[in-house]
Amino acid sequence: MDLKIALLWFAPLLCGALIPIHAGMNAELSRAAGHPLWATMLSFGISFVFLVVALVWLRPTLPSLPSLYAAPPWAWVGGVIGVIYVMATMVLIPRFGAAAFIAAVVAGQMTMALALDQNGLLGNEPRPADFFRISGAVLSIAGVLIMQLGKAP
Repeated sequence: MDLKIALLWFAPLLCGALIPIHAGMNAELSRAAGHPLWATMLSFGISFVFLVVALVWLRPTLPSLPSLYAAPPWAWVGGVIGVIYVMATMVLIPRFGAAAFIAAVVAGQMTMALALDQNGLLGNEPRPADFFRISGAVLSIAGVLIMQLGKAP
């Protein structure tokens, strides 16, 4: 494997490592704020301030109105998914634990990613769900089930 490509894989691994940390931070913020909605508002408020600082510092070109109008309607609701995810971390991490929650998230991600790739949805090129890809998704789901063995009902 090309060294540059190998180094590119570090970015998603780092992002993956940050997800349980982020989830734990969200859960703690929810406890401190007294309600997941307030904690979500605070979290996204801090994100907004960080984005403004990044925009001022990096000065990217403003998008044109025609290019924004050209975006499909579904492209505009990603923020809603972000709110749902952040709130889920706040409510479910304390109940399930970080490892079980993240294992279930990964299993859900793998399953949906296979469906999106198979059908070339959301602007991606189709990638067939072959034996190896399906086996990986099944193993991730099996991991969630194995983690739950021995848990009291």
